[in-house]
Amino acid sequence: MSKRKFQSGPAVLSGTILSHLHAGPLSLRQLLQRLRLPAGRRRDLAGRLQSLQSEGQIVRLRGGLFGLPASGFRAKKQQSAAKPAKAAPAPRERRGTSAAILRGRLQQSQPGFGFVIPLDAGQTDCYVAGPDLLDALPEDLVEVRVFTQPGRRPGEVARRRGQIVRVLERARQTVVGVLSERQGQTWIKPEGFFTASDLVVPANRRTGAKSGQKVVARVTVWPRGLEPGQAHVEEVLGRPDEPGVDITSLIRRFEIPDRFSAPAWEQAAAAAREPDEAACRGRLDLRKETIFTIDGADARDFDDAVSCADRPGGGWHLGVHIADVAHYLAPGSLLDAEARERGTSVYLPDRVLHMLPEPLSCGVCSLRPDLDRLAVSALLTVEPDGRVSHAEFSRSVIHSAARLTYEGVEEVLAGRPAEDPAGRFIPELKRLWAVSQALRRQRMGRGSLDFDLPDPRVVLGPDGRVTTIERRPQLASHRLIEDCMLAANEAVARHLQRHSLPTLYRIHETPDGEKLEDFREFIAAYGYELRLGKPREAAKAFQKLLRSWQDKPEAPLLNMSLLRAMKLAVYSPRNQGHFGLASACYTHFTSPIRRYPDLLVHRQLVASLAGKPLALARLELLGMQLSATERRAEKAEREAVKLKQAEFMSDKIGRTYSGVIGSVANFGFFVELDEVFVEGLVRIPDLLDDYYYFDDRKRVLVGANHGRLFATGDKVSVRVAAVDQAESRVYFRLDEEPPAAPARRNPPRVAKRGGRRRL
Repeated sequence: MSKRKFQSGPAVLSGTILSHLHAGPLSLRQLLQRLRLPAGRRRDLAGRLQSLQSEGQIVRLRGGLFGLPASGFRAKKQQSAAKPAKAAPAPRERRGTSAAILRGRLQQSQPGFGFVIPLDAGQTDCYVAGPDLLDALPEDLVEVRVFTQPGRRPGEVARRRGQIVRVLERARQTVVGVLSERQGQTWIKPEGFFTASDLVVPANRRTGAKSGQKVVARVTVWPRGLEPGQAHVEEVLGRPDEPGVDITSLIRRFEIPDRFSAPAWEQAAAAAREPDEAACRGRLDLRKETIFTIDGADARDFDDAVSCADRPGGGWHLGVHIADVAHYLAPGSLLDAEARERGTSVYLPDRVLHMLPEPLSCGVCSLRPDLDRLAVSALLTVEPDGRVSHAEFSRSVIHSAARLTYEGVEEVLAGRPAEDPAGRFIPELKRLWAVSQALRRQRMGRGSLDFDLPDPRVVLGPDGRVTTIERRPQLASHRLIEDCMLAANEAVARHLQRHSLPTLYRIHETPDGEKLEDFREFIAAYGYELRLGKPREAAKAFQKLLRSWQDKPEAPLLNMSLLRAMKLAVYSPRNQGHFGLASACYTHFTSPIRRYPDLLVHRQLVASLAGKPLALARLELLGMQLSATERRAEKAEREAVKLKQAEFMSDKIGRTYSGVIGSVANFGFFVELDEVFVEGLVRIPDLLDDYYYFDDRKRVLVGANHGRLFATGDKVSVRVAAVDQAESRVYFRLDEEPPAAPARRNPPRVAKRGGRRRL
């Protein structure tokens, strides 16, 4: 065995330790043997075990054993301090029949295991345990051999387990990390990887980077097992604590393009000409209509505008006017190719990565007030009961009368005095609100799901530092615009389907299989039951569930659990309906400035209006690509908020906050603070009053000796214990003295006898 094998960094050692502990508790000596490490590395291994224990990823058991938190209590009961520790059991032999080889992307949100998301949207996700991950990294395209295992309990559905056979395609060729010196070599610790080891950087490939700086490096040799990989520095980003370096690092880590090529920028500048009469000729002239935009106060691009008039005999004429981006962006151009590569705009706390250069996105394609703008208009006839009985589409020219904000419109809808400009459009806004309510009633009546999930707003100071993180309120004005846009999207989708025109639909399949069974088990612990009848009634069953827990403390957790049980919404040329919206036919039409699928829909729609429909090719592949860029953007936006949460809390060590337990896991529980929109983890090792284990049926932590419970929705007071800015993690401890005898809320022996408790 080469000496170099023993120079692997802490990341790979942690991942390998967790993989082995999935088979059962092990002692330090047994881990040395399993990892094939020499005795000289005993101290290194002991230090890594201590770090994992402090992070809450493992627990120390009697008899000198280390195990995973979920199995800690059971292992403790099985082990006796007076008896010598037995060797850890070997991994169970797989039962069941091997299925066909599955291809998909590896996803990981915790170290030691992952899920493979199939390329075929009709297949079910596959769980892969740590020892079966091979050398695959998050988002890699892999081949998996699938096995079916019986359920863990009587009547439970069979579960799919997988073993990665090979990596077909690496998701990335570069990594981002901090340069460090140790053992006479230069290393990079990659950010965002659970299975990657640290990478060695040859001395002549540092590109002037200094120890402690964040860099972008290209991987030349990928790590395998305990063998570290190699990388060459390509870009120096700066010190981790410099303003903007964290977000730039995130952009590089997700490999999101943030610069347009010079030729593409020149094409955008040349196309961004203010519309003249020649450009307006042949279009429906709506410049005398009362049309306006409604957006956030901090919005920079405005791609949708609305208008509304009463209809004689009842109902309304609703106009949804969308920027005609297709007029300015030629298919097949270099600018078009770069927009397709981005797929979507990305909204980060300190910047926006536009899908189109600003001369277009914030210029001629933005429906700014008091300017003529080219648009594509959906003119809908809405009946009093919310049905859209007729729809017409046309290329148009509009002249927005005002730029309204959600906050100003909210004042009008609430009947309070509104400042200009919203106060000038009170009749129009009241009509729009009536249309919105009718559309929503109609949509909810067929089973549309309405999730109320918190949305963070990061507020930055002049120096780029975080001043606070707020919960963005859900306003009636938000719903007004959402209802109008959903109606327009559906109308366009029906038009394209009726004329058999190739396009990309926005599809969302009905949940099924293992995820749905897990969801049933999860909500049963809270006293809820999911009853599914006919397939077409499934959406109403989920809608009923959402309403039943709407005002309960556990509502945020259950909403998120339901979202995870559902399949991802994706883009596809095959219309399969949208389950979440209870829509038989749906697409994206209303945001061509920031979403490439909407631009494709615009092109097909306007071509069909001219009698020359497009024969769009390779839509299946394009749908997969654009679905992937959308997921990339969503992940980057979530990670950016976590970065800023960690930055905001970094100087608040020791400060006390009140909060609510948002979720409970086998390593601790997450607390959502009341004062600011920040979530942090209370780890099991930091609960000092008892030995806690995780009841996976009820999703609670239970004290083994006193029966104290920690459950979702519990109010707690916490102190900020630590902040790991490199990993975007905030750690809390309970702000209380360890009680001598905590109240017994649900003793473990009751749970063992099958007693049930509604939480």
